Amino acid sequence: MYGSRVDVVEVDRVDDVPALGWAGSDGFVTGVGVFVILAGFALGALRLANASPGEPMATGLVESFALGLVLAAPGILVLLSRRDRPAMRLPAAVVVIPSSFLSFALVTLPLLVPAVMLLIGYRRRSRTRPIGWLRATALTIAVLGSLVAALVALFVHQDPRSWTATTGQGVEYHSVSDVITAMEALVSLALVVAALGAGWVLATPRRAE
Repeated sequence: MYGSRVDVVEVDRVDDVPALGWAGSDGFVTGVGVFVILAGFALGALRLANASPGEPMATGLVESFALGLVLAAPGILVLLSRRDRPAMRLPAAVVVIPSSFLSFALVTLPLLVPAVMLLIGYRRRSRTRPIGWLRATALTIAVLGSLVAALVALFVHQDPRSWTATTGQGVEYHSVSDVITAMEALVSLALVVAALGAGWVLATPRRAE
């Protein structure tokens, strides 16, 4: 009698499974992540573009980067989710949904579409990389709480500033009720890093028994 040999091939890339659809594919996830990151920093740049005349450039750059980083954080979560952590797409989508309503002019409304698709992709991918509903809830709360705290840290303390600007009409005096200081930006940065770290740890899929 001759024995038969059966080769077992382990499939690592679940993105190749047709059932996942394009909402769960690496290409789509990468595109959404990059889009959200660019949109976040673009919104941060609007603060710099709308700065008062004569406002110090250093102040404007700190404000723009700090605000942009908080808004771009969901996109970073999305890109990190490609590293065998699809559960990170859940808090990313939860954060992006309210972010799509930040602008009264509705220019951020298109973010709602990728947010919904991320939820669909998370549901499909989480079947193959489960973490359990309890850890998924903790993941979402930890990331959302840290990012909300990061945003609040930028504006919770009033830091009025005033300056002068020399124009063709003479010297003009300007003032604002609040600016984002370097310390506020550092605190916000630490909270964003904490959100990303918590997401990375909590989204680790369960090992097969």
